[in-house]
Amino acid sequence: MCTKLILPQYHLDVSETCQQAIGQCTKGGISRDHPVAARILRRYRALSGGKSVRDRDRKTIVACSGGADSVALSAVLALIDPKPTIVHVVHDIRDEEFALADCQVVEALAQKLGCDFVRRDVVVAQMDGNLEHNAREARYGALCDVASQIGASLIVTGHHADDQLETLLMHLMRGSGVRGMGGVSPVLEMGSVKVIRPLLEVTRYEVEQVCRDAGLVWAHDHTNDDQGYLRNRVRHSLVPVMREIERDIAMRASGCADSIRQAREAITQLTNEMLVERVERVDSRWSWPREALRKAPEALLVELMFVYVQSVLDGIGADQITRRAIDACVDAMKSGDTEPHTHRVGPIVVEILAHRVTMWPATDVSERV
Repeated sequence: MCTKLILPQYHLDVSETCQQAIGQCTKGGISRDHPVAARILRRYRALSGGKSVRDRDRKTIVACSGGADSVALSAVLALIDPKPTIVHVVHDIRDEEFALADCQVVEALAQKLGCDFVRRDVVVAQMDGNLEHNAREARYGALCDVASQIGASLIVTGHHADDQLETLLMHLMRGSGVRGMGGVSPVLEMGSVKVIRPLLEVTRYEVEQVCRDAGLVWAHDHTNDDQGYLRNRVRHSLVPVMREIERDIAMRASGCADSIRQAREAITQLTNEMLVERVERVDSRWSWPREALRKAPEALLVELMFVYVQSVLDGIGADQITRRAIDACVDAMKSGDTEPHTHRVGPIVVEILAHRVTMWPATDVSERV
């Protein structure tokens, strides 16, 4: 039996259905030699420090929704010592009966794998703004809190190659630039915690095969069938057609995203060398001679605004930057117009004068930082 690290008021007795699920879990099994499991473990270690870090120093929590991807990930990481802590986040945006049933499935999984289990609840339904964005922020906030509580340095999520394909297609439809077309990053730094995604080079089919070979059941989230969401429409309507044309489209998308991220890293480096190192700073205000920006490639000007948001605002509001706003701002910088222009680009204000360009945080963002 595993040690539960859940608060008393969060404890759930495992239902009869979940007890049956535990029973099913006893059939089959995988080892570190399983071909897909071995690939996942290699990637997990590569993303978490490589050969210079010992497994016992990789204290890990797995974000487990109960779906096939996170169930497979939990099963594979449970093959190493120390075993990960399995964390399930319950949102208030789903029907309570289904949400609690999924939680019980995850708790049953943790018991079967011999892993510690933590449940966290988040409340987002009544929050202003984009619901999916708020749910994601709350989920990662809860995961970081658990990581801090137990001293874990790694949060592992189950994003896989098919998720990457769907993300790239959605960003393509929205007209995203180089940043968006880099897709889901395999590594994300969140303060002292690193989020890693070792399944990005593994397909949904392979994930489900790991579950079957391990004799593990997984939950099906019926909201994934609602084609009112763009991702679901892409998944159910567009991806199958693409797969008929190219069977390995998900893996090809994963490789494409890797290449684009490398290009973005090069753009960021050039932006720092050519523009950020030459900035004039007065508190949170950054400014340059307009001629210096006019001569810079447009890709660097776009990246400059993201670098500013990351450096000055710790990334807060970067998701509010739209392609339309950024294109209008860059066009104004490049133009020969000497009339003053002021642009709101997500969380920042960009003032463009005849001979100078200045950036500063928008008032509503500054009050939150």
